Amino acid sequence: MRPESEGSDSSDSDDTDRRSLDAALGQRLSKLSNSAKFAVSLNQISHVVIREAYNREEHGAIVVVYVVDVFLMGVQKGLPSTSVQSWHKLTWRQKREKQSERPEYQVEHRYSAFRLLRQRILDVVSATPPDVDQNHPQCCPYCSRVLWLVTARDFPSRYPNGGALATYTGWRQLLIHSRKHGLEKFINELLTAAKDVSYRYSASQCERYATVSRILNDFFADPHLRTAGGWTALSCC
Repeated sequence: MRPESEGSDSSDSDDTDRRSLDAALGQRLSKLSNSAKFAVSLNQISHVVIREAYNREEHGAIVVVYVVDVFLMGVQKGLPSTSVQSWHKLTWRQKREKQSERPEYQVEHRYSAFRLLRQRILDVVSATPPDVDQNHPQCCPYCSRVLWLVTARDFPSRYPNGGALATYTGWRQLLIHSRKHGLEKFINELLTAAKDVSYRYSASQCERYATVSRILNDFFADPHLRTAGGWTALSCC
C-alpha cells in the first residue's frame, strides 16, 4: 500500500505547479490587456496635420510652437463592401475629403518635443534583448520597421532659425515652413509604422509594441488628459 504522505506530497506539488502556471498566465494576460488598451487608443487616430506655427515667449526667449490637428477614425456605417473597386474608391474619396474634415482636437508642441518623441521611440526599439526582455527576438519585424523609420527617414534638422538677420531676410519663416511639413510627414509615417496592422495579427508579437503605443498616445493625448510636463522642451528650438 502506498503511504498517505507520498500522496499528500504529490497533491501539494501539483497545487504548487498549478498556482505557478496560473500566475504566469495571469501576468501574460495582463500584458496582453495593456497592449490591447494602448493599441485601441492609438488606432483611433487617423492622421495629423500641422496647421500652423506661432511664436511664444518662454523664459525670456522666443520659441516656435506647432499646432497639430488630430483626426480620429470615422465610425463604420453598415456592412463593409467586399468589392475591391468600391474599397479603392472609398479610400480615394476619403483622401480627397481630408482637407474638409474637422480635427477632433488640437495639441501644441515645440520642435524639441518632436525630437524627444523620436529619441524615446529609438531608445525602445533599438535596445538589445538583455536590456529589456531576454525573450525578445533578434530580428523583430516590428522593431526593425519602426527603427528604420526613425533612423533612415528624413527628420528636420536642428538648424538655428533665430537671429535678427534670419528674421529680416525671411529665412526664419522659410525654415519654419519647411520644418512644419517635414514634421507632419514624419509623424504620419510614424503613426502608420507604429500601428502596423499586419504585424498585430501575426502569430508572435513584440511587447515593445505597447511601449511605443503608450509613448505616442501620451504625445497625442488631449491637452486636458496629458500628464503635465511630459513633453518639456529640451531647447529653445
